[in-house]
Amino acid sequence: MRCEREITELAAYAMAALDPTETVLIDRHVRECPVCAVDVDGIRTTLAAVRRLPAEELLGNWSGRLAELREAAVRAALAQRPDQG
Repeated sequence: MRCEREITELAAYAMAALDPTETVLIDRHVRECPVCAVDVDGIRTTLAAVRRLPAEELLGNWSGRLAELREAAVRAALAQRPDQG
């Protein structure tokens, strides 16, 4: 089952990019919705991993790897679906 919350809204929450009123609303929702709590945790884990990467890895030429990265992202998303398994 998926929640009605937009992933972009959860990402903004995870990055502390919402205004205080929105933050309170999303915080309350995330504490009550296990699906969104998992999504926020995953976003925070990804952000932490990206922050640890050296700048030269982030700023390099990614054009030759986009198809490979897209496929890996799709496989990872499918592996996390509860109905798969």
